[in-house]
Amino acid sequence: MVRRAAGAVALMAAFAAAFAPVVRAQSLARLTVQSFTRAADTTSPKIDLPFHLILTLRVRERVDQIANLDLPMLAQLELLGDERETTTTPSGTLYRETITVVAHTAGTIAIAPATLQAIDARDGKPKQWYTNGLNLRIAGPGPQVLRTAGFIVRQVAIALLWLLLWLVGIGCVVLALVLIFRRSRRSAPVVVAPPPPRAPLPVTRSPREWAQDALTVLRAERSRQAAVAVRSAIWRMVGASDGETLGDVLSRPGTNAPTTRALLVALERSAFTYDADLDAAIDDACGALERFIESAS
Repeated sequence: MVRRAAGAVALMAAFAAAFAPVVRAQSLARLTVQSFTRAADTTSPKIDLPFHLILTLRVRERVDQIANLDLPMLAQLELLGDERETTTTPSGTLYRETITVVAHTAGTIAIAPATLQAIDARDGKPKQWYTNGLNLRIAGPGPQVLRTAGFIVRQVAIALLWLLLWLVGIGCVVLALVLIFRRSRRSAPVVVAPPPPRAPLPVTRSPREWAQDALTVLRAERSRQAAVAVRSAIWRMVGASDGETLGDVLSRPGTNAPTTRALLVALERSAFTYDADLDAAIDDACGALERFIESAS
């Protein structure tokens, strides 16, 4: 009985293994692949500046969605967003996927091909298609160089501040000696200088007011110049300077909220994206500003 049971189990396992490829082939779409490519909007991206990876697939059939499409791992890049678009025409279907990424280290990055599994409509056999690979050269200094440069600038600024304080102190001592010497030779009425006028108190604005003004500007002028100006204003709202990168701003305290992080990423994209994507990027930035205003209410 034991031998018969073992033989039955082995026969069932062999039967399942033989029919597994058939079951998998039946779950694949039947497609006529005309082109399957991977590209980037720039072959020399800058460090800490977002850029885009673009995947394009053309098939002869008219389908609503593309299944069994696998993208490679992007371990050396930070993923900021993913947009997918499927366009159906009488001549077939165009699938386009745009991935927004940013690199934080300089050097060469090799991106593996994407893959598509489907049944080839030409011969009815299951196949796997590959896009081309990409080699990107990330330009710009590394984080260590930036930190070293920032440290040197701070040290120079501190040294200049101490020198200025010493000069002011020496000037005060010399002025006091001159006044004492003149007073000992002749009595003169002491003229008391009026106190300097008080500087007006700075007007504090709420983040909601900053965002409302930025949304008004971006809606009135849908241009790259307006997008750069709005980005600069929101940078100041979170306490950052124009020279700081998106990575620097996202690491600041107070930018961990999802609406704040989404707003910073959207404004970075609208300021530096390519011309064909500018209108969509500005729409995304306006939407992010509206969500930020609602969350700040």
